[in-house]
This record gives sequence, C-alpha cells and structure tokens, in this order.
Amino acid sequence: MSFCEQIKKRFIRLSRGQRKVAQFTIDNPNVIATHIASDVGKLIGVSESTVIRFCYAMELSGFSELQEKIKADLIGEDKVEKLVKPTAKKKVNLLNEVMNRDVTCILNTINNKNEEQFEQAIKLMHESKFLYVLGLRQSTPSANFLTCTLSNYRRQVKQIQSNVENVVRQINEMEDNSLLFIVALDDLSEDALTITKLAKKKNVKVIAITHSNITSIRGYADILFTVGAQKTASAETITAAHSLIHALVEGMVAQNKKQYTNFQKSHTQIDSNYLLLDKAYV
Repeated sequence: MSFCEQIKKRFIRLSRGQRKVAQFTIDNPNVIATHIASDVGKLIGVSESTVIRFCYAMELSGFSELQEKIKADLIGEDKVEKLVKPTAKKKVNLLNEVMNRDVTCILNTINNKNEEQFEQAIKLMHESKFLYVLGLRQSTPSANFLTCTLSNYRRQVKQIQSNVENVVRQINEMEDNSLLFIVALDDLSEDALTITKLAKKKNVKVIAITHSNITSIRGYADILFTVGAQKTASAETITAAHSLIHALVEGMVAQNKKQYTNFQKSHTQIDSNYLLLDKAYV
C-alpha cells in the first residue's frame, strides 16, 4: 500500500487543518518531496505547526519522514536516494519542531482522557489524609515534581525513596485513608509493581500515571492515566505527564480553594522566616 493510500484511509480521523495538508499531499506529492515544511504550509494556507502535526497524526517522526514516504511513492523505494534535492535548503526551525512535538503529545493525552476518572482522582487527592508518591528510574524527576507541587498546597505528602528500608517502613506506615501515586513513564519495574501490590493489601488507593495502556499495574491501580502516544519520545512523555500533574493539582485545589490557598500562603511565610533566620546567623 502506498503512503498516499494510507493517508486516504486515515483522512476522516484528521482535524480540519490536517485534512488540508493530507489532500495537498495526495494532489501534489512532488511539492511535498522538494519543499520544506514552512513553504508547504504557506502554499496550503496553514501554519507550519499544522503540517508537522499532520505528520505526527500519520505516526511519522516529522516532516523529513513524510518526504521519504512520498519519495518512495514517486519513484520506488530503491531509487529514493537519486531524487534531486532542492537547491536552496533552508535551516530547520528546531525550536518549533520540538515544541510542536510536545504540544502534540499533550493533545494526544487530552484525547485519551477520561473525565470521570479525572474527577475521581481529584476527589481522592482532596479527601485522602496521606499522599505517597513513587517514581523509579526515568520517572523519578516526574515523581519529584508531583511531590513538590502537592507539598505547596497540603501536608502529609511523602515521596517513597528507592532503598528497601524506606520502602518497607513507609508502606507499613500507610493507613486506610492513604493515596499512592505511581509514576511509571518507562517500562514498569518489578519493584514498583511489588510496592503497589503491598499497598493494595493495606487498602490504600492507587493512582498510576503510565506511558502505555498495556501495563501490569492496570490490575492494581484504582485509576490509570496514560500520557503520550505511539512512537512518543521519553522527553515528550514527561512534558505531557507534567501537564497532567498540573491539571490534577489544580483540580484538587478547586475542591476547597480557600483551604489550599491559605496553606500555600502560610507555607510561603514559613520559608521566608527561615530565610531571614539564616541571614541573621551569617
């Protein structure tokens, strides 16, 4: 099947702007093969971002891969390298391309959202007395971000450390009115799964943020959020995860804005007082 035929099969699932790019690609493959993304956008009457998002919607890594697919359609895959390249090659806008990938990853996360689960999650976050956060390996920075953000608004937020002593002790401390966040943006480790199972035995609620719907933690998590999409790079997945975390915390705060705002103010005041004390002893 040619790539243009693949575009036709997915046409109905594309956004309005992406359909314009799709139709232009089908009608003008030579233009796609010999022009850069910004020029193609101008010819179609859409932004460069829309062109790039069309590529991601077709599960391509970017505009360069689209050109490769179209060249293969035009002259056969074995002759792709012989195609004459454009004489004036403009510099790729790396900033736009990278940030558009981040935006696309967040949009894919929005499309996969479940409003009912989101509402359940923010209610659990508000009503639980203790909040625990676990993220191992590449997920540790995101777990740090979640812990710090939650700590700005409420007490009893703890991040579970990876060493065995801390894990066992903190799991033993968990009470019925506890909530455990599992952040697993790479392949789920056996340690994280074991900790989840132990927490569930203590009737602890579990919210998981993962990069895939196909995960062994699904059978143990009360709520599962998936960020990113197929072929998503880890950096883009982290960006989408942080956006989801931001939304969850905002949702929690909205449950009782006055309570959380007052805590944030008092927390900021305590930090300021400590800073003044430190200066006084210098």
